[in-house]
Amino acid sequence: MERILLVEDDKNLSFITKRLLESRGYEVTAAMSLTEAREKLQKIRFDLILLDMMLPDGEGTQLCGEIRETSVCPIIFVSCLSDNMTKISALQMGGDDYVTKPVNYEELIARIQVNIRRAKLYNLKTEADELTFSGLLVKKQKHEVWLTDGNDLPVALVDLSPIEYGLLLCLIDHEGELMLYQTLYHHVWQSEDIGDVRTVMVHVSNLRKKLGDAGKALIHTVRSAGYIFKQ
Repeated sequence: MERILLVEDDKNLSFITKRLLESRGYEVTAAMSLTEAREKLQKIRFDLILLDMMLPDGEGTQLCGEIRETSVCPIIFVSCLSDNMTKISALQMGGDDYVTKPVNYEELIARIQVNIRRAKLYNLKTEADELTFSGLLVKKQKHEVWLTDGNDLPVALVDLSPIEYGLLLCLIDHEGELMLYQTLYHHVWQSEDIGDVRTVMVHVSNLRKKLGDAGKALIHTVRSAGYIFKQ
């Protein structure tokens, strides 16, 4: 049974969401504040976190940033804030997805399933060989990405989230091809993009930054279309 941490300060909404998720077979732990959420995180390993943006003792992005220092557990923001800048901020801090209130619970369940499934796939080892590019080494068997020196020797391990890793592998698997925003969204998020191009753009931007010079050299932008991975 997958465990979900629900961080929501609205008692009624928390109760309703908790009961619905439990009816779908999830084990749900509720927290009403950042402080309470931190306490729960120290005691329990969760498979996914539903995180409100505005809480009594701070913003959800603050907790998200703290979690990302040590964990790649999927985080879905659930917030009444629907402006693009807030969504971008949440994704840049390490959020995997963003749902706006009032919540469509069938959509929320679908997004939970997709994010948990992706995280499980991220943790599975494959039998693929290591891939070497200019300044980059991808060890698919270990799910590791390394920056390399001029002799292709690994010098620094790159800490990528499951989504960032998924985007990189998707681009690599289609090396030399134009990958449209919608196609990347479908492959990595495993759902229709519903016009959510900016989500892809933010995560690719984060990926590029983490890969440094290698990211700039290997991931090329095709304006208003998508990206091409090429050396």
